[in-house]
Amino acid sequence: MARQATNPDYGAVGPIRVTVLTANGAPSTERCVEGLVREVIDVSLETPEVLEEPPEDERSVVVVWLPPGVNADFYERVVEWVSGASEPVAVLGVGVESQTHDAETALAAGFDDFMASRFSPRELAARVRALHRRIRLVPSQRRDRQRYGRFVLDSMGHQLWIDGKSIPLTATELGVMSALVGARGQALPRARILDSAWGDGNFEVSERAVDNVILRLRRKLGDPGLIETVRGVGFRLANS
Repeated sequence: MARQATNPDYGAVGPIRVTVLTANGAPSTERCVEGLVREVIDVSLETPEVLEEPPEDERSVVVVWLPPGVNADFYERVVEWVSGASEPVAVLGVGVESQTHDAETALAAGFDDFMASRFSPRELAARVRALHRRIRLVPSQRRDRQRYGRFVLDSMGHQLWIDGKSIPLTATELGVMSALVGARGQALPRARILDSAWGDGNFEVSERAVDNVILRLRRKLGDPGLIETVRGVGFRLANS
């Protein structure tokens, strides 16, 4: 749910896109969201379910609204999520009733800033603007990095990781994995994989070549079950 304000931009800072991510159990954000709408231009409210989808490919600030005693795994999930964006994203943690160790945990996980205890909506807006100015200075370095489940694929860097371990791939294997990762668990017909990996209209390569590459990939990944055969359709990545 997006909330927009009519307030003009803050000079050279330009339009600011803010996502307020409210963790389960966190107190109401209403008062501070209203302050951000007045001060920052554009606010989108999200729940933890958004972490299951790719982040927006734009420079933005994510404000993570937290209850006390959040598990460290949640901080790491947020950082992993924003790292999948093609443009710089800053993360500001807000712990209304948090303790010092919550801030330390968030910053150690990769958050850019953290606010604990009492603060005003204007201070929150000021910190958001400061983070936005910072990411505006970062040169654009768009990446072709895809994430799904245990996989991270960097097509430009020609690298695949599974559970943080690098897997060497040939160019053809990379093309097949790119199609499968991009499908995010949906089954792809052999013809679609063929077009993605070998190029649309390449009539010299048969669909049998897809099966051969899948066989090699299963061996390299070390777990054949990571690439599932869907009878009568083609192949897909396992969702765990």
